[in-house]
Amino acid sequence: MHARMKESKKHIHITREMLIAAYYFARCSVPGRRTRPPKALGVRSWRDAYDLFYDALGDSRSLSQFRNSIKSVRASFDSGFDNDREGWKKELAERYEEIRREWGSHSDDELEACVLSLLGGADRLDDVHPPKARTEGGKKVFTSIRRERDPEIRKDALDLHGYDCMACGFNFEERYGLLGKEFIEVHHVVPLAKAEKEVETDPETDLVVLCSNCHKMVHHPKDVCLSVHGLKEHLKR
Repeated sequence: MHARMKESKKHIHITREMLIAAYYFARCSVPGRRTRPPKALGVRSWRDAYDLFYDALGDSRSLSQFRNSIKSVRASFDSGFDNDREGWKKELAERYEEIRREWGSHSDDELEACVLSLLGGADRLDDVHPPKARTEGGKKVFTSIRRERDPEIRKDALDLHGYDCMACGFNFEERYGLLGKEFIEVHHVVPLAKAEKEVETDPETDLVVLCSNCHKMVHHPKDVCLSVHGLKEHLKR
């Protein structure tokens, strides 16, 4: 009993990614009688907005713990923006203030592109090694079930496909300079969520690279995942 109580009070670090996401929530929320989540997230409730980021940012938190954590971090930033939330009426902690200063000089679009990339698990290519197929998609039991993703396969896909969106050709570095260097999202041609068990993923044939907009669009039709070819057909119209 005592061990369980001690476990529940364990401090979980607020990551830099969570700070950026919460700053985005406060800065880019849709104004109104009651503010709503940023339009790019495609949801209307804050609860749904928080849940979108659970797989990417949840760490060892339960879903309810994660919602409370990111809501609290967002409240720290809310007082600095003109929305219906007063937020916490206190001076920002240094780590929070660093995020505010860093992103204050960037546009909403740049901030949004960065935050949306978190949903795709974007990271930087740190090493080069021969591409090969590996298994992924196994189930890990935390508080909920999440599909296991192998970051090495993602790096292999970037080695093979590069950083130009395979649907529209957009390149983040060409548009944003150094800020967008080696930045792109990796998409599973067949979503892991549809797999009943672990699957072998070939980075050359099973993964594609997409910009944030195109990645969102292939998942936009409910219960359907568009192919890159299918998305290109829409781009031609």
